[in-house]
Amino acid sequence: MKTKRQNINLNSPSLIVDNTFTWKGQGQEFERIYPRIWDSKCRLRIYKSYSMPNIVICSDLDERDTGTSITNSVENLATLVWQKYSYKQLNPNSGYVGGQFIFIEHYPCDRNDEEETFALVQFNWDTERFQEPRWSPLTPAVVLALIN
Repeated sequence: MKTKRQNINLNSPSLIVDNTFTWKGQGQEFERIYPRIWDSKCRLRIYKSYSMPNIVICSDLDERDTGTSITNSVENLATLVWQKYSYKQLNPNSGYVGGQFIFIEHYPCDRNDEEETFALVQFNWDTERFQEPRWSPLTPAVVLALIN
C-alpha cells in the first residue's frame, strides 16, 4: 500500500502574513489590452527575519482555475508582492540590495501525489521590477531552517 505524502508544516512564530494573493497572471501590460484576463492566485506567506532579508513563500493552491502558475509569472508576482508589502512587511530600509527579500516558490503535494517542492528564486532588480529569474531547488529542511 502506498502511503500518502504530507506537506511540511510551514507555521512559524516568524509568520507575519498568511493570505491568498491575487494578481493578473499575464502581467499588467497584457491586462491593459485584455482587461478580462482571469485572476491568478497563490498562498502568500511572509516571515520576519532579523538576521537576513524577510522570507516570502508563494505556494500553489492545488485548485482548478488558479490562473497562471507561479513559475510562469514569477517576475510579475515578485514585483507585485514587493509593491504591496515593501513598506511594512518587507522593510525597504533593511540595508539589503533593493530592500529585497528571499523568494521561495512552493508546490505542495498535490492530488496526483506529486512530491512537495521548494525553489529559491533569485532575480535581477532594476529599481522598479524583478527580472531574469533563476531557480535553485531547496530541501524542506533548509526551508524550515530559514523560517524558524
